[in-house]
Formats: sequence, C-alpha cells, structure tokens
Amino acid sequence: MPRPSLSKNASQRRGKTLAKKTVSKAASTVKAVQNTVKQVKDAAQYSEMSGLNPLGVESVQDELPEFQPADYRVKDPLNPPDSLPQVSLGEFIKASRIYEGATRAVQLTGKAFDLTRERLLVEGKKAKTFGAGVQAATAYEKVKSDLTDYQIQLQNNQQKNIELGTAKLRTSTAQSIADQTEKELSEKLAQAKAGAELAQLQTQEKQTKLAEFKLLLTPQV
Repeated sequence: MPRPSLSKNASQRRGKTLAKKTVSKAASTVKAVQNTVKQVKDAAQYSEMSGLNPLGVESVQDELPEFQPADYRVKDPLNPPDSLPQVSLGEFIKASRIYEGATRAVQLTGKAFDLTRERLLVEGKKAKTFGAGVQAATAYEKVKSDLTDYQIQLQNNQQKNIELGTAKLRTSTAQSIADQTEKELSEKLAQAKAGAELAQLQTQEKQTKLAEFKLLLTPQV
C-alpha cells in the first residue's frame, strides 16, 4: 500500500487547524451573541423593575410623531396644491392650545423631576452627614469608654494606695506596740530582779537577827 506524501499530510494538518479555528471563532461569535441577548434582556428587565422606559436607537423612530415630508412638497410657491395637509383656524387655535397646555404639563413634570433629583441629592447628603455623625458618636463613645476605664483604674489605684497606707500604719503600730511591750517586760523583769534581791537581803537580815536572838537565849557557862 503506498504511503501518503508529505505535502498531502501537511495539507491535511492545515485543513484540520483551519477547521478548529473556524469552529472556535464560530463558538466565540455564538457566545458573544448570547451575551448580548442576555444583556438586552437584563436591561429590559431592569427597566421594567425600575419603572424606566427602555430607549434605544431603534426605538427612537417610534417616539417621533408621524410626519411625511413629501406631503408638504411644493413646486410652485405661488400655486400651492390642494393636497397639502390643512387645518382650519379654529382647529389650529384648539390644537395650539392643547399643545401649549401639554407643553406646560410636560415642563411642570420636568420641574417635578428636577425637584425630585435635588431632593434625592439632599437625601444622599443627609445620609452621608448622618453616617458621619454616627462615626463621630462611635468615636465619642470609644473615648468615653476609655475615660471610664481610666477613672476605674484611677479609683483602683487610689484604693490600693489607701490599703497600702493602712497596712503601713498597722505595721508601724504593731512595731510600736512590740517596742513598748518589750520595754514593759524589761522593766517588769528588772523589778522582779530587784524584788528578788531585796527579798534575799531581808531574808539574810532576818536570819542574822534570828541567830543573834538564839545566842541571847543560850545560857552562859
């Protein structure tokens, strides 16, 4: 079986590559169209939800009054054709009044929208100002909390200082009492020693007198 030539294989590879690129491009195009359709649907849905009338270039024509320029074409200015659209003076005055009234109504509606826009802007500023006030109040409360913590800590320190002073006073008093007690005990000990020595001397004196008295009672030989 003959082997395919190199040029034929290259042609096949180029054909496959081109086919893949074509399919990929077509898929990208389909995806882009789908995204566009989705965006249009989303925009229409948003417009319906927000109460706004969707307006695009393709729908501008529908908003315009009917007007056929050819109906008002005049070739001879001094001999206008009877086919020109016409209205009577009364119809003109009546229609003009209607248009003027409608124009005033639309203008008033526009002023209402202008007022509403300004009101909403002020509402936005009011909300921002309120938010700034809330932030300021929050900062104030934080500082107030810090000040309260400081005052509590200050009171705790003062109480501890009072307890420390009381403890020092108790220690000093106990030391003073101990010193006085020691002096008192020393004095009592000294008194006891003196009393013992005095008692001993009195005992010796009495013993001496007793011995002398016994000698006097003893008969002389």
